[in-house]
Amino acid sequence: MSKTAAQTGKQEVLMSGENKARVGVQIQGSTAVVLLENERQFNALTKDMCLQLLGAFAVLSADPAVSAIVIRGAGGNFCAGIAIDQMDQVLFDKDADGQLLNHFDLVDRAITGCPKTTIAVVEGNCFGGAWQLASACEIQLAADDVKLAITPAKIGLVFPRPGIERLVRTVGESRAKYLLYSGARIPAAEALDWGMFTRMHPAAQLDGEVESLLQALQGNSPYSIARTREAIAAHGQEPAAADYESWWARLWEENGENPELAEGRRAFLERRAPRYGDA
Repeated sequence: MSKTAAQTGKQEVLMSGENKARVGVQIQGSTAVVLLENERQFNALTKDMCLQLLGAFAVLSADPAVSAIVIRGAGGNFCAGIAIDQMDQVLFDKDADGQLLNHFDLVDRAITGCPKTTIAVVEGNCFGGAWQLASACEIQLAADDVKLAITPAKIGLVFPRPGIERLVRTVGESRAKYLLYSGARIPAAEALDWGMFTRMHPAAQLDGEVESLLQALQGNSPYSIARTREAIAAHGQEPAAADYESWWARLWEENGENPELAEGRRAFLERRAPRYGDA
């Protein structure tokens, strides 16, 4: 931590990488901001940036002091997908055994598997694989002037499997085909209506809305959020009925006895903010 960071209460980490393409990480309190920094290419991802993202999520996922991770882009743009001059290195790399290695898929898995609340802040350009990156997060907050297009067909590329599957689940087959076949840019309001973002705000208010959400999350029960995440994931996996019922029965018994519920009820009755860290 630098002297300046220590004085301001912020921890800043710049993941080592290319001169003009890197991933920055800043931690303030219980929130980590992961910043895509490749402004020359509208924050398109290079291989080195993908590796830095993997490292950042590995560290942040294991940090008990971090409860939320925000991903956003530098310079007013979210991301332009994969850097065109690095596409082979990012999507079609090979491991030591000569097997294909898709670094973007690994980033996707790192985000979707993260045990913390993940939030994408989407503004400016959101092109190519950028929507997949944002949709890997649990929550997407977008500016109302965001520019969105999913463009692999324009360069002869098939969109990665996680992106296709998530897009179909989100917008349905017909709309997914329209977006992927045409590569057309759609209005921000239409993207919101199709469920491609969680919420949309005027661009000038976006940062304030992000901060409001983070404050709400920080004030709520970590136990409740963590177990709700597990419940939603379990539902999405379509488990065997008997296993699912048994899992819920165990959760519900634990739920009634967890100390954060007791603290939350006391705080409500005493008309004060709950102190979950002391529960």
